[in-house]
Amino acid sequence: MEWHAPWDIRIALDLFLGGLGVGVFIISVLLNVSDKERNSKISLMGSYLAPLLVGGGVLFLLSELGRPERFLSTLYNFNPQSVTSWGGLFQIGFMIIALVYAWQNFKGKTNDSTFRTLQGLGLLFAILIGVYHGLLLASLGRPLWGGGMIIALFLGSSLFGGIALLVILKELGISIGVPAQVRSETAATSSNKGFNFTVLFFIISAVELVLVLGWQFALYRSGTDTLAAVNSMMESFGGLWVGLVIIAGLLIPLLGSLFAIIKDKNSEMSKGLAIILSALVIVGSYTFKHIVIIAGQGTLPLIF
Repeated sequence: MEWHAPWDIRIALDLFLGGLGVGVFIISVLLNVSDKERNSKISLMGSYLAPLLVGGGVLFLLSELGRPERFLSTLYNFNPQSVTSWGGLFQIGFMIIALVYAWQNFKGKTNDSTFRTLQGLGLLFAILIGVYHGLLLASLGRPLWGGGMIIALFLGSSLFGGIALLVILKELGISIGVPAQVRSETAATSSNKGFNFTVLFFIISAVELVLVLGWQFALYRSGTDTLAAVNSMMESFGGLWVGLVIIAGLLIPLLGSLFAIIKDKNSEMSKGLAIILSALVIVGSYTFKHIVIIAGQGTLPLIF
């Protein structure tokens, strides 16, 4: 992928779906390791979704490039100094590992060394893709994308979106492709105390809110070009930024999860609250990436 023309909404969708995929995978592995019996169903669903989401993002990327061989050329013309070459390698490697991991998970082969190796490799590649998304922007030298904070922001947004998507699946009871035995085992242990999504929700929303506000504050204290870029972003997208990214996507989930913890620290959020807050997180995550990608180019097409 070269810097040859303004990116459109397909690049935002690529980074958004890819980010959701790696976030879902990371949380799926965490659930499998920390609380396998209680969350085996949702962990299995996460293992299915991860390669599909990352692959869906790559399809949007290929449609934007117009020539799929340009993506494949990052492999057979690999350039170790190119961020995009490494990104192509990470995404293809992750999808292969994640598909094998999902198959092993589906077959119930979760106690052997092969499965644990796949977990470790998949986790490594998922983190590398999350870092790559932000690093890709940072490497292009645009004023709005400079600095290391953009990497942490994109990784945090991806992780938070992955958590939110799994919470929605969990609360809606979706179990496509989940064997009956796994569903019955999960139901039998669902009343036991286990992994608390509410606490994780609160922690990630707090960290991401601090990162977003810190990043925006740092931009306002940067050079003339960066200040002009952030002012342009706020003039064009200020309402969406404050309303959907800050308030709906971060502040409301933070306060909602805090309310649930104060009410009963040992229980999860209510089903309705969990679905609403998770939907807001996903909307906020996409809006964040869309605005940063479009505004960061210095061109502001009306495509939202």
